[in-house]
Formats: sequence, structure tokens, C-alpha cells
Amino acid sequence: MISVAFIGLALSAASTDPLAPARGGQVQCYTPDIPRKTCRAIGSYRFEVDGRIINEAENMLNEEPFVVMRARDDVYVRDGAVCATDAFQEGHIQSVEVDGAKLEGANLSSVRSRLAAGFREGIGTGEYCSTYHAEADGSFRAIVTVDGVRRADSEDTVLWVRREDGWRVAP
Repeated sequence: MISVAFIGLALSAASTDPLAPARGGQVQCYTPDIPRKTCRAIGSYRFEVDGRIINEAENMLNEEPFVVMRARDDVYVRDGAVCATDAFQEGHIQSVEVDGAKLEGANLSSVRSRLAAGFREGIGTGEYCSTYHAEADGSFRAIVTVDGVRRADSEDTVLWVRREDGWRVAP
């Protein structure tokens, strides 16, 4: 009986603070492959003393060649959603790796510019928010809106995991 109450309490806490697992050291694994411990993207959060929340994202953009983008953006929690204003800006893209080699200089600048333009064209601009809805298997369904309009094409399965358990971004 105690475990049922604890689970209920944990779900209640998660619904009021969607980043509660991150405060406990977990990261978000998008499109998890549980047996292989792989994710198409990993989102982690850093909580600053001034109250800012920084999302650090590692996204697989392509399998072959293997392309990974790392980006950083300030986010905030509003009405149970994790939101960012004007997400996917060129300056938010920290690095891009192709088959493990980091792009640098003009190559990185060019790719950053094209990626940011592609995100703006594909997703739009404005306030980007995600809410997380518990599924029966323990995962969550990320529901995305841009300026209040639901983007079903951006929805994904999310699992809170610990990186130290071997979870990584991989095809």
C-alpha cells in the first residue's frame, strides 16, 4: 500500500513540476530503445542559482553519416509545460559532429545557419512548449505546441533515464 501511495505522490509531483526528475539528476531520452539504451535525442537541464533553467540538448540529425547537434537554450516552466521563446536560434547551436568529428570555423557557421533556418521553416517561431503525459509503460508522451498550436509532427516518446546507466544518443 505504501508503494502505491508513493507512486501516486511521484506522479502528482511530476505533473506540478515537469522537471522534477531532472532536479534528481535524470535526463530525457527521446525515442528510447530500452534494450540498447539508446535515444534519438537527450535533453538535460541545469538549474542556475539565479533561477534560470538551461536545457542542453543532444540530437541525432542523421544516422549515416552519424550527425549529432548539441544545443543550449534557456527554458521556463509555465502551466505544467517546459517552454522556450524563440527556440532553435543559430546561437543556441553549440556544436555539430559528423561521424565523431566536430565541425569548426566556416563549416560550423554554415551548418548552424542552415540548421536554424530549417528549424524555423519546419517548426516555426515563437513560444515552443512541451507537456509530458504519463503512459502506462512508464514513459511519457511529449506533446508540443508552437505559439499555442499543437504540432503532432513533433510529438515523441520520452523516458527519464540516468546517463551513468549507459544511455546515449545513437542510431
